[in-house]
Amino acid sequence: MVGVATALLSSSCSSLDLDSQSSLSPDLVGGPEGEKLLTGIYDAFQNGNINSGYFYLSYVTEDLSADNLKYRATFFQHGEINDNAILTNNVLVSRYFNAPYVGIQRANDLIEIVNSSQDIDETIKTKLLGSSYFLRAFGYYKLVTLFGPVPIVNNRDIVNVPRNSVDEVYDKIIEDLLLSIQNPVPFSKSEFVSVEAAKALLARVYLIKKDYPNAKKYAEEVINSGNFLIESNYEAMFTAPFESKEHILKFVNTSTEGDNALDYFLQHPNMPGSGRAELPVDESLVGAYEVGDTRKAASIQEIPAPTTNSGWYCKKYQDAEGNGAHPYYILRLSEMYLIAAEAHFLSNGSNSTDTYVIGKFNDVRTKRGLAGLASVTLQDIIKERRVEFAFENLRWMDMRRTPSSSNPSKSMATVFLEEKGRSVNDELYPIPTSAIDTNPLLTPNNPGYN
Repeated sequence: MVGVATALLSSSCSSLDLDSQSSLSPDLVGGPEGEKLLTGIYDAFQNGNINSGYFYLSYVTEDLSADNLKYRATFFQHGEINDNAILTNNVLVSRYFNAPYVGIQRANDLIEIVNSSQDIDETIKTKLLGSSYFLRAFGYYKLVTLFGPVPIVNNRDIVNVPRNSVDEVYDKIIEDLLLSIQNPVPFSKSEFVSVEAAKALLARVYLIKKDYPNAKKYAEEVINSGNFLIESNYEAMFTAPFESKEHILKFVNTSTEGDNALDYFLQHPNMPGSGRAELPVDESLVGAYEVGDTRKAASIQEIPAPTTNSGWYCKKYQDAEGNGAHPYYILRLSEMYLIAAEAHFLSNGSNSTDTYVIGKFNDVRTKRGLAGLASVTLQDIIKERRVEFAFENLRWMDMRRTPSSSNPSKSMATVFLEEKGRSVNDELYPIPTSAIDTNPLLTPNNPGYN
């Protein structure tokens, strides 16, 4: 099944057997067993589960492909990603491909079980369906943004499945997010899926799809929901207890789970919680922060020479105890402001003095210690997104979807790649050899990888 049959057939949630449709009666889903199954879906997106070690690194791989992080040592697979020269047998990329399908399959199971139940309480049914549809959409989002065309898997039939087109995958994501909105989960805490999370991811997807009216529409609905505020203390979002009114959705990791070791790869040993200095910060990002921008000190830290492996390192995944007990940051309110600004800008003649664009843009910028701008260009918005969401896995797609200021006929990513002697083909990751060995229908691979 799409190259991940072994992983899917082995997956489980605590003591529950998720592989057998007959292992859990639909009548039981209305009780605690349904919550356990939902927890199992969340768990898949925390650690990737079977045969998916190091899946947590997928939450910063866009920053490494782009110009926010760079490779220093040890994991040569990181070097391939940083060089935009990924081999089809890269074990990390293989795990980035396999792991989302674990969460997708668990979501498929719960959706099928809930929809087969006749007696489940409507409130519980809404929560389980709304959450499952979102998490399934999120799995496909992670896949399509890295790999392009990927298979859409709807059930547990053990058959080889061909890849769906990028448009088909995005249509599936949009369909699931709309179903999540139709089964609205009220916002309670940012560690759980909510109807606003579905709208926020939908706004992001519509922006990628260049459907600017819908991107603006759903971003505004999140902004106007009254559940969130732009954080005035940027650093507070990324330090314990990681609570902020700006968080729409984050995946929480506890010290007991220890699933999130991003601090281990991104930090210097001298930083709180330690680290091994594997992935330092690219100097171009350091230079992108303006004087007075409070995001700089909250996001990166300099380890001065003559300390071994001196340089700049990421602070956003910092757990002072070194237990990996920090979240993956999925959706924040500031993104909705910048999506609304960009969508309006691009659908209304790219007017740099448009008051709506300037207002939404400056609502973020002024909360970060900077003066507002009197006019705003697309490159201003993309630069603001870079420093606002550094290490939050958005940069590579931003570069792929944005025309280069030096050559508008090409994307920022293509120009970046060509300067490194690579080509437009390297914007996508390859379908892993391990997946193709299991499912030959995954061929042909992405251009340049055959």
